[in-house]
Amino acid sequence: MVEKTLEIAKDTIRRVGLDRFRLVDVARELGVSHAALYNHFPNKEAILDAISERWLIEMDEALERVARTEGPSRLAILEWFMAYHRQKRNKVTRDPELYRSFNMAVEARKPFVRRHLDSLHEQLLHLLERGADSGELNIGLPERAAEVLFESTVAFHHPALVYEHKDEDRELLLQKVVSAVLAGLAVAH
Repeated sequence: MVEKTLEIAKDTIRRVGLDRFRLVDVARELGVSHAALYNHFPNKEAILDAISERWLIEMDEALERVARTEGPSRLAILEWFMAYHRQKRNKVTRDPELYRSFNMAVEARKPFVRRHLDSLHEQLLHLLERGADSGELNIGLPERAAEVLFESTVAFHHPALVYEHKDEDRELLLQKVVSAVLAGLAVAH
């Protein structure tokens, strides 16, 4: 029932918008009472959180696949940032109401958002350590390099900034930023 509830909730949000989304409508479409729905989701926020959390898990899995690909680390790092940016941009352009719900979860610093950020950090750190270990990247401390890279690219993945630039193709700029920061980290070392 949980998965079906989430699918119906997503479809309802897409159809009527986040502001007009009601649990009563989801229960009606499921053919259950409003009270029965509360057994699985105590309120509207819980459904919205579950939808956002599932999306972040899917994103983490996709980015993990990029982080584990073979080949030059520099290219893998660039592809990882590109994949991350594309996922956010695709979500905001194709599913703006669900993206808005996700952004609210980010602003509230929900635990599942923090877990997502931890996962991103681990993946990026893995890529940088791999590059440092192979001698491809001369970056000094991979932990610090991960922090610098992530912060320097925030305009391409922070939910509010992705939304602000949703109609712009910024991929070339992102490539330039990542390349410049990697080059700068090598010089700083």
